Amino acid sequence: MTLSDFTFLYVEDDKETQERMKMILEEDMGAFHQAFNGKEGLQMYHRFKPDIIIADINMPLMDGLTMAKEIRAKDNDTPIILLSAFDNKELLKQAIDIGVDSFLSKPIDIDELYQKLEEISTELARNLSEKRAEAEKIENLYKLAHFDMLTKAPNRFLFDLKLDQAISRAKRNDSEIALFIIDLDNFKQINDRHGHLAGDKVLETVSGNIQSILRTEDTLARLGGDEFSLIVEDNPTRSHLEKVAQKIIDIISKPIRYDNMDLRVQCSIGIARWPQDSHEKNDLIHSADIAMYKAKHLGKGVYIFYEDLL
Repeated sequence: MTLSDFTFLYVEDDKETQERMKMILEEDMGAFHQAFNGKEGLQMYHRFKPDIIIADINMPLMDGLTMAKEIRAKDNDTPIILLSAFDNKELLKQAIDIGVDSFLSKPIDIDELYQKLEEISTELARNLSEKRAEAEKIENLYKLAHFDMLTKAPNRFLFDLKLDQAISRAKRNDSEIALFIIDLDNFKQINDRHGHLAGDKVLETVSGNIQSILRTEDTLARLGGDEFSLIVEDNPTRSHLEKVAQKIIDIISKPIRYDNMDLRVQCSIGIARWPQDSHEKNDLIHSADIAMYKAKHLGKGVYIFYEDLL
């Protein structure tokens, strides 16, 4: 990264010096913001959030030290370079105490300023790279903890959280939700006959195919093995749930091309509704499970509502 990747705020009350510095620095900066006193500089800082701040110490309305102190009260990271026409050790000590990064004498030595800016921008780039690496690490850990790596669908842990949230929303809104338990039929035969890579292909394809027919507010999760779940919110009618179930059965039954052959599976679906079938999450899951096993018993490739078993 270079200076052009960063934005700057230059605070100086002398207009001639301002214009001179603008002519020298502006072309090398990503953006060059100007302020003519500390109070205005503080406003510009809050408005533009510059990457680097350069400010004179002696200014009307608010001096550079006070401005830097105000910024440091909320921001310990943005580099601040203070400029002074006086070689004043007391000012230097105050600047250090405040947390100012550099202190340069006026008139400004442009080479010295550029050297300091290059040092700061290099450090900023290194910190940014470290933050991105840490953010990527956190993101990867989140995905490992919450998503199935094969199908990219939410895993059992995230499913539990989503179901808790769905039930809480339904309680607040006095609405209903539905839970599908979807179990693939004859999946074990594919693993036994064609190997686990073929089985992985089926699971990945099935997950993507189901997701393609759902609304964005519906939540599909892989519970483990060849079992999936689906949370349908927003007061779904029985008619709507029947249509969704049949769409899932139809799309899962389509052949999946793998290694010059067509792999075929079906599914059995159990559907339970909250609050009709249960007022508790675990009971709701259990009810959908019971309905799913009944669907398998009836011949597979079908769906059953738990309420129809009562």
